[in-house]
Amino acid sequence: MAFGTMTSRVLGQVRESLLAFYFDKQITDAWNAAFRVPNLFRRLLGEGSLSVSFIPVFVDCHLESPQKAQNLVNSVYTFLLLVLGVITAFGIIFPEPVLGWILDPAFVADTEKFQLTVRLAKIMFGFLFFISSYAFMMGILNALGQFALPAMAPTFWNIAMIAFTVAPPQWFAVNGDQLALGVLIGGAAQAGILLPALIKTGYLPKLHLNFSNPDFLKFLRKMAPGLLGTGLLQFTTVINLKFASSFVEGTISYINYVDRLIELPLSLISVSLGTALLPALSGFLARGERTQFAETTRRYLELNLLMTMAAAAGLYTLAQPVVELLFGHGQFKHDSVLATADILKTYCWIMIFSSGVRVVTPAYYATKNTWFPAAVSTFCLAVHIVLAPQLMKYHGVNGLMMSTISSAFLNLTLLLLFYRKYIGEFDYKKFFGNVTVFALVALVTAFAGNIFYVLKPLLPEGKLFLALNLAVSIPAAVGVFVTVGFVFKVKAVRDVADRIVSKIKRKLKK
Repeated sequence: MAFGTMTSRVLGQVRESLLAFYFDKQITDAWNAAFRVPNLFRRLLGEGSLSVSFIPVFVDCHLESPQKAQNLVNSVYTFLLLVLGVITAFGIIFPEPVLGWILDPAFVADTEKFQLTVRLAKIMFGFLFFISSYAFMMGILNALGQFALPAMAPTFWNIAMIAFTVAPPQWFAVNGDQLALGVLIGGAAQAGILLPALIKTGYLPKLHLNFSNPDFLKFLRKMAPGLLGTGLLQFTTVINLKFASSFVEGTISYINYVDRLIELPLSLISVSLGTALLPALSGFLARGERTQFAETTRRYLELNLLMTMAAAAGLYTLAQPVVELLFGHGQFKHDSVLATADILKTYCWIMIFSSGVRVVTPAYYATKNTWFPAAVSTFCLAVHIVLAPQLMKYHGVNGLMMSTISSAFLNLTLLLLFYRKYIGEFDYKKFFGNVTVFALVALVTAFAGNIFYVLKPLLPEGKLFLALNLAVSIPAAVGVFVTVGFVFKVKAVRDVADRIVSKIKRKLKK
């Protein structure tokens, strides 16, 4: 699953680099603002509360009776189609009031950019249907232990986006239309690739207007607080968009590029672990294996934090050269590189706390407790709304990033603090002892990243030598990470190394 996610995210990074190369900041700001609306509903109805509420109920039904599981699939998908139809129609017909509400008046006052944003939003709202259908099918396949194909499917979306990004602008009525069309067609491809696998499982959904199914009603009861919790979490991105749109042109794009850089390691680690964790934990509970449940949750969380701490430390040290290599060309000038790198150095730490939330939350959902994560998200969002304007007064856009990090830290802290009360046993002493060691490993890894700055004066100027320097310094830092992991006896590092050595020995014997 991590390999599939990695492939998709690497292509996503290529997509963003091409976006920065071919389009000016006005178009990229407009596209990012327009895409935020359907993407918000996608995360709410697709990858958010629907998936996490559906999987545990589906696992129970599947273990009891395939027919019960099929009835649940039919009812949920029919319900999803009705909701998506209403939202999509509203978004296509009335995008102006929605965008006017989530964007700062300064952005709306720029008539040319705002009208382009409205136009792109109208084209992209159909994406919501395709991507939510994909997320629903992915939930079924993940619950049945199939992770590879669903993880690879977003690759097709990125391929479509890359193709439309580099397409000649004269092919389209308005420059920027190609980006919106790429989103729409890519979404259809991403959903369509899962259909054969879903048909093979025997759980292809059928329209079913009878919503009195007890399992469907159980799903709805679990979905309501989950929708609130996920909605509030995603509402943070809307609040951030409104705040970001009050800054100078390009800020929305800079934050988007930073998000993509952070999402690459985050998706490889926490999204893969979190997605695989929910059906696994649901299975442990269904079989009454409570000890295995607790141990697996802690182990996944520790592995997640080990990797994200090191990744965040590395991005902090190498922020400017990484941004310069990936985005510093074409329409993306040096001042944009410096602005983006500055945001990245502040915001990279979000991945530690955000990734932790993505791993701990499925433990609550697996026990069918969706209300407590919702309550925590409500409180953290309130803190962010109050804190962000205060920090922005003194630190500008970096103040917005600091507030978002603080909110994520608070979210993870509260979920862990109440874990024993609402879920069960958790070895806090062992956990915090391991996390302290992980922080030391990350600190040494960050210091090792300075190899880049030692080599820089020795190499000529130019992108080729910049890439060569990073190609040497990043693996060197990773090597230091592994070595220090061994010295501090980090179990995850030793386990992975042992597996690799064991596979090499088996190959040599052949």
